[in-house]
Amino acid sequence: MPRPSLSPSLARGLFRSLATRTAILFFGLFMLSSLTIFLLLYLVATHDLTAQIREAVEQDVRALATITEDQGEAELIKDITALAGSVEAERSLYLLQTADGRVLAGNGQRTDPFEGWRETSITWRSKYPDRFLIYGRQLGDKWLFVGRRVHNVWEIQEAILKAFGWGLLATVPIALAGMYFLARRAAIRVEAIAGAMDAYLQGDLTRRVPMTTRGDEIDHLAGKINHVLRQVERLIAGMKQVTSDVAHDLRTPLSRLRQRLEADRDPAGGDDEVKAEAIAEIDGILATFDALLQIAEIDAGAKNTSFARVDLSELTQFLYETYAGVAEDAGQKLEAAIAAPAVLVEGNKRLLTQLLVNVIENAIRHSPPGTRITLTVFSRDRRACVEIADSGPGIPAAECERVFERFYRLDSSRTTPGNGLGLALVKSIAELHGAAVTLADNNPGLLVQMRFPPALAAD
Repeated sequence: MPRPSLSPSLARGLFRSLATRTAILFFGLFMLSSLTIFLLLYLVATHDLTAQIREAVEQDVRALATITEDQGEAELIKDITALAGSVEAERSLYLLQTADGRVLAGNGQRTDPFEGWRETSITWRSKYPDRFLIYGRQLGDKWLFVGRRVHNVWEIQEAILKAFGWGLLATVPIALAGMYFLARRAAIRVEAIAGAMDAYLQGDLTRRVPMTTRGDEIDHLAGKINHVLRQVERLIAGMKQVTSDVAHDLRTPLSRLRQRLEADRDPAGGDDEVKAEAIAEIDGILATFDALLQIAEIDAGAKNTSFARVDLSELTQFLYETYAGVAEDAGQKLEAAIAAPAVLVEGNKRLLTQLLVNVIENAIRHSPPGTRITLTVFSRDRRACVEIADSGPGIPAAECERVFERFYRLDSSRTTPGNGLGLALVKSIAELHGAAVTLADNNPGLLVQMRFPPALAAD
C-alpha cells in the first residue's frame, strides 16, 4: 500500500489548518513553560548566591565589631590589615576609615559613608571596575566596610543563560519537527477523508474513507461517514434500479402496442390519422423511457470504459452542417466559429454527440423565427470549450439551475414537444466527462457554456 503523501494544495494550506494551529499553540505553551523554568532557575540561583554573600559579609562585620568592643581599635586595625593581605582578599573588600574619609586599614579606597547594603562598582586590582556587594557600619567615630565581589554570581547567571540557549538550540528544532509531523499527519488523514468524499460526489459510490487500526477519534468519525455512504449508496442503487425496472417493464408493452398499431393501419386511410397520433404519442413515451435509461446508465458510470480521443472541432462542424438546414427551415440562422487546430478531449463520441445535439435542438425548438444561433469551439488555458449561444427568449436567472432537473420544464415550454429530460441528460453526460455546464444571459437569449478538462494537444 503506497504511503500517503501531502498534496501541493494541502501543503499550501497546511499552516492554515486547525491541526497546525493546535500544534503551534502547544509549541507556544512549551516555549512559555521553558522560559518560566529558566526564569525561576535564574532568579533562585541569583537569590541563593546573593544570600550566601550577604551571610558571609554579615559574619565578618559582626566578628570585627566584636573585636572593636572587646579588644579595641588597635586590634581591629591589625585584624583588618591581616584580612586585606590574605588569600580571601582576592574577592573581598575590607576598609576602615574615619568619617572624613581617611583610610586607617584595608584594601579598599575611601568611600562616602553609608549604613547598610549597597552594590557598587570599584576599580579593583586592575584598570577595570568590579561590582561589589558592600555592607557599611559605623563603629564609634569610624566607618567599617566589608564587601564581596559578585563576579561569581555573574558567572552562574552566564552559565544559566548559556545552558538555556543551548537547550533552545537543541529542543526548538525537535519541537518544530514534532509540530510539523503532528500537523502533517492530521492533515493527511483529513485530506484522505476529503478525497474519498470528492470521489463519492464524482459518482464512485463504492469509495470509502480509509481507516487505521489506531481506533482514534478520526477513525470513529470515518466509520460513521462510511456508514452514511453505504446507506446512501443503497438508496441510490435502489432508486436507479426502480427507474430502470419501470422503464424496461413499460417500454416493452408500449413497443408491442406501437407495432400492433402500425400493423393494423388501414390501407384505405380511414383511421390512419388517429393511429398516427397514437403512434406519435407512444414514440414520445418511448423516447422518455430511452432518456431515463440512458441517464441511469450514465449516472452508473458504465460509459467510462469506452472513452477515446474525440475531436470537438470536427464533431461540432458535422453537427453544424447537419442542423444548418433544420434551423433555416425554422426561419433561424445557424452559424459556427470553430477553432483550428483541432480541439481534443477524452470521451465517448456518441455521448458527446448526444450532448451537443440536445443543446442545439433546444435552441432551435424554443427560439422564434429570426433567431441567430452560434456554435463556438475553442481552447482556453488548455481546456476545451464549447459555447452555444442564441438570441431567443432565454431562461430567467432563477431557473438556470432547475432546468437541469429531470422532467422540469419552463411554463413557456409546455406547449412545445419534449419531456423535460434533454438538459438533465446534458448534465449527466457533462459530469461523466468531468465537464462543467453553465447557463448565462446572452443579452438577449441564452448562452450555454461547456468547459472540459485540460484538452489534449492535436496530433
